[in-house]
Amino acid sequence: MNSVSISGKILAGITSLAQQFNLSSEEFLDWIAQGKLAVINADDLEDLLDVKEATLAESNPENQRRVTWDEVKQELGL
Repeated sequence: MNSVSISGKILAGITSLAQQFNLSSEEFLDWIAQGKLAVINADDLEDLLDVKEATLAESNPENQRRVTWDEVKQELGL
């Protein structure tokens, strides 16, 4: 096993995150190493959720009619 040195501040952050999942710090890091858990940037997560939502909306049978930009502007009175 490899040894890594981290600051107290980083350890406190890891511990806090682990507690949110009811895991020990060691279990938390193991889950990340095993690919069971990923730590990603909040902006990236928001982008992924937006893509997922758009994909679901596109696949909805009620959303199959395509609307031109001109139609949208006219409907909004722009």
